[in-house]
Amino acid sequence: MKYFSILEPPSKEAIQEFAEKRNLAEYLTEAYQHPQEDFLIAFGSPLVFVVSDGVTLNFMKFIESNINYPSPSPAGDVSRIFCEAVVKYTKERYEAFNEKDVVDVFKYANSEVGKYNQKVGKTEVSGNITGYYAATGSFVIVKESLAYWASICDSFVAHFDKEMNLKFMSSGLCEPYAVINGEKQMVDYIERGVLDLEKEDRIFIFTDGFEHYMKNPYFLGLFKEWDENIKSCIIDFSKEMNQKNPGKYGHERSLIAVLF
Repeated sequence: MKYFSILEPPSKEAIQEFAEKRNLAEYLTEAYQHPQEDFLIAFGSPLVFVVSDGVTLNFMKFIESNINYPSPSPAGDVSRIFCEAVVKYTKERYEAFNEKDVVDVFKYANSEVGKYNQKVGKTEVSGNITGYYAATGSFVIVKESLAYWASICDSFVAHFDKEMNLKFMSSGLCEPYAVINGEKQMVDYIERGVLDLEKEDRIFIFTDGFEHYMKNPYFLGLFKEWDENIKSCIIDFSKEMNQKNPGKYGHERSLIAVLF
């Protein structure tokens, strides 16, 4: 088995395009650097792979108050807390882990985020309708030939065979609006399941910044060979595509790729 991870910040081009569309160019100059709001952990023993994407805060509220966007970002704190909690809970329960534990993993990790949000309280700068700092997320826990997975909103899990034919991908749907924010009812909206793994299958766990990549034939083709240069090839491809279309390829993005 092989695996690697990539976490890339938003490109300057993507930030500028975002700023122009929302009339924020005066505030988000070329010198602006957005704080990290994605987080990931690829853990080898036991096999736990988790990504999370903090929900972008409300830029206008900071501008109206003449306050800089916070760095580090509370949304980034939420994504980190979620990922760390997924790994912690899985390590403690791994020996007896089965399908029903997937829900418990999410409940625990979401509750850890809840502790954080109870300390800071609701805020109008949260960037989402719940009022709490929030994130999306997905995880895969591998035990023997099974991959237990869950996702919420637009973080994803995808399963391909050795020829890179798609077997399964989570929907990425965010309706009704549900996120990782500590509220107990969010568990009702997770997607989850169990994947049967065959030799040389590929599993991908990724945030929405990689969504368009996963629809690109050239990008997918890189994983068919999976040679020692694959990570550098992906980074080079990302730079090239960002120049062509930063709105699709330049967002902050996290990916864990696993070859069985």
